[in-house]
Amino acid sequence: MTLAPDNQESGVPLWGFVAGAAVLIAAAFAAVWVMFPAPDTRHDLVSPSGAARIELAELCGDAGCDRVAILDVGGVRTGCPLTVAGNRPLFDDVTADWSADESRVVLNYVAEDGGTGSLTIDRAGCIITQ
Repeated sequence: MTLAPDNQESGVPLWGFVAGAAVLIAAAFAAVWVMFPAPDTRHDLVSPSGAARIELAELCGDAGCDRVAILDVGGVRTGCPLTVAGNRPLFDDVTADWSADESRVVLNYVAEDGGTGSLTIDRAGCIITQ
């Protein structure tokens, strides 16, 4: 029996095609994983009632540090502006002192080099959505 030109066998077995596709997908995921660096520090600070939490992270490079605080209340996530200068990680160790009504939190931090400081985050000021 003669097969039409568009029905010729490729010579690649199905298992070889599936294995090649799996390797290609795994390589793509690995490339994306390696491309985005992990933050230098990351903390998840939960309020006493558990109703709110702040994710605090920083990533430092030669040009300086990018610091971010994200407030999560009931699944709604908003960014909190941070105005802390410096080009070295500051949030090596962080403790949170929440106000009684949990409308504000004072973050006391110890930097990697031993320096200390504090930062106040007011929940009403966390309005950054993008």
